[in-house]
Amino acid sequence: MSEPHERDTRELIRELQSKRRRRGLMRLVGAGLGVAVLVAAIVTGIVLATGPSGSGAPGSSVSATARVSTTAITSAPTTVATTGEPVTSTSSTTTSEPATTSTTSWLSTKVVAIDPGHQAKANYELEPIGPGATTKKAKVSSGTASPTTGTPESEVTLAVGLKLRDALEALGVQVVMTRTTQDVDVPNSERAKIANDAHADLAIRLHCNGGDPSAHGLFTLYPASIAGWTDDIAVASKRAATIIQAAAIAATGAQDRGLQERSDLSGFNWSDVPDVLVEMGFMTNKDEDLLLESGTYQDKLVQGLVDGIVEFLRAE
Repeated sequence: MSEPHERDTRELIRELQSKRRRRGLMRLVGAGLGVAVLVAAIVTGIVLATGPSGSGAPGSSVSATARVSTTAITSAPTTVATTGEPVTSTSSTTTSEPATTSTTSWLSTKVVAIDPGHQAKANYELEPIGPGATTKKAKVSSGTASPTTGTPESEVTLAVGLKLRDALEALGVQVVMTRTTQDVDVPNSERAKIANDAHADLAIRLHCNGGDPSAHGLFTLYPASIAGWTDDIAVASKRAATIIQAAAIAATGAQDRGLQERSDLSGFNWSDVPDVLVEMGFMTNKDEDLLLESGTYQDKLVQGLVDGIVEFLRAE
């Protein structure tokens, strides 16, 4: 008889495969709709430009050219609002339509999952590092802590995570949190499942580092491409990591420690959406630890993360 956790693993594998098939179908449907819209726009433009018989007869106060210009402006308010470009008419008979869509409205269709790393108490029970894996790791490790203040990593990641949530929601982004308090027990595989179930456009995991007291700086991890696990999200994840790393460095002035590809992280291997992990700094470095626990620095860090996330979402 199969063990319960083995059945759960098989069910998760089937669930991930089903979601990948649905995502592929949606991409094909989206592409088909895009072609249909383009063809319709071209046909409409031709009809309006040529006009019905007698449209150019004396007494018509608006030329065919002016009518095409007006139609082009009023039929695509989203493009105008998104780019922020002012609309100016080339014809004295054409008037600009006011933008009806704010510059952030497109973000309301986006979903971001935020995972503040660790929790108050570690859970060292083992779980597979990916669907069907024989290699196992702790469900949730304890993380690092400040040698100076004793503040655990989980508190810092939660503080930044909640600020990041508020900042993204203020822009209209739909945000899903893996936790909002310290007193939880959420395995890394479950954290990935939360993002998967939300069909997140991006999952971002927040962590701090520990080690040599002289080490400092910020770096971002992304999943290696593993067939059947992360091969469908690896490229987008690396693109997100590159953008977010650059934005966070620009906002904070922290040392840029670059990117790292990882194949051994459960949170990545169970993920079915683009996924990155930001190591925000070293709590074992006294100076950087004070920054990480500072509200002012956290705000700078959050601004950088928001800038990077929005830039990534805009390009997707």
